Amino acid sequence: MYRLIHEMRAEPLLAQPVTFMFHPSFDDPSLEAAIVAPMPGESEFEARRRGMRVPHDVLPELAFNFEYPLLTRDQEQHLFRKMNFLKYKAGLLRKHMISPGSESSEIDPARVQITDLKDIEVLVREANRIKNLVISCNTRLVTSYAKKHVTPQENLFELISDGNMSLLRAVEKFDFSRGNKFSTYASWAIIRSFAHSVPEVKKRMDHYPTGYDELFAAAPDSRSDEHECLVQAEEAADRVHLLLQTLHPREQRIMRMRAGLDSIPRSMTLAEIGKVLGITRERVRQLHLRSMAKLKRLAINKYVEWM
Repeated sequence: MYRLIHEMRAEPLLAQPVTFMFHPSFDDPSLEAAIVAPMPGESEFEARRRGMRVPHDVLPELAFNFEYPLLTRDQEQHLFRKMNFLKYKAGLLRKHMISPGSESSEIDPARVQITDLKDIEVLVREANRIKNLVISCNTRLVTSYAKKHVTPQENLFELISDGNMSLLRAVEKFDFSRGNKFSTYASWAIIRSFAHSVPEVKKRMDHYPTGYDELFAAAPDSRSDEHECLVQAEEAADRVHLLLQTLHPREQRIMRMRAGLDSIPRSMTLAEIGKVLGITRERVRQLHLRSMAKLKRLAINKYVEWM
């Protein structure tokens, strides 16, 4: 009787292999305590969450967007590593329930132990809690993009529903080990989902670089709150910096000086850049043009690679 109960309990839990993004730190027992520890700044995060207020001009149906604050880059990295580590541990326990030498991933009922089932349930439950937290902190991202792509033919809430599905898939596929901001990855996933339903989005994606500005510019929303503006600005900065990393170090330096990025107080002229690098103004101009062309070619490939 107990064996039958265990098998029935195990069936839905073990029906599919546990998928996760592996990281070498998962195999280092000395790092486990740090991986499963509370996320950095958790007390401050909870204080901000309790202080969240819905702006007066927001539709009641969109109030859920203001239940959680934004996550910092460090918090994202910690949560994604912890979530994937928990699923990794659950996967190891599941693997122990497969008969040795078996070529399939089906569970052998004779190897199912109640203690292992309980441990897997706890691990999966906590991993799902983290996933839901990340999703809750990024729902405003979906709504923001949905507002920008809504048309008379497209319902805002249908776009939000599509975007939320893309956000959920992005959480599962995001490779935290690259050090990128999740919102950058999720933004492209959401835009790609809209390409199936919004003709203008598909047109821009199909005729790249016409859609180049789509990645970096967004029309301001007159009803956007301060947090939404901040996340949009941060996303744009992340995209720029990630693309710059594809360039040669000297090309990166020229682009940053020319645009006045990082600690550079203002945009520098070609002549000023030439003096800093010890090359002619004309050479700087050539390198700058070549770098711009390279960025336009690489931008779309880099985002598609993340999907």
